[in-house]
Amino acid sequence: MSPLAVYIIFLFVVVIVIIRVALYFVDKDRILSAALQKGWSDVVVSWNPFAPGWFFEKGERQYLVTYRDENGTQRRRNCKTGVFTGVFWRDENI
Repeated sequence: MSPLAVYIIFLFVVVIVIIRVALYFVDKDRILSAALQKGWSDVVVSWNPFAPGWFFEKGERQYLVTYRDENGTQRRRNCKTGVFTGVFWRDENI
């Protein structure tokens, strides 16, 4: 394999990683905004690539959200979001 081909492959991988990290921060901001609109506090968002239903989703990413509701009870929910979609809350009290 020529050095140019190795360089192009390396550059491609770096670009993909940068795009994925940027999408994480965009998604996290979108999820935090949706959670705060619901009145939740202490919101923690973590990537959950193998959440229930992940197999058939195309272009959407899955996240696990831990938060405190209006009563102060700590809860966890899965959600999914994508570039052109909103935030969809999947289940409650995992």
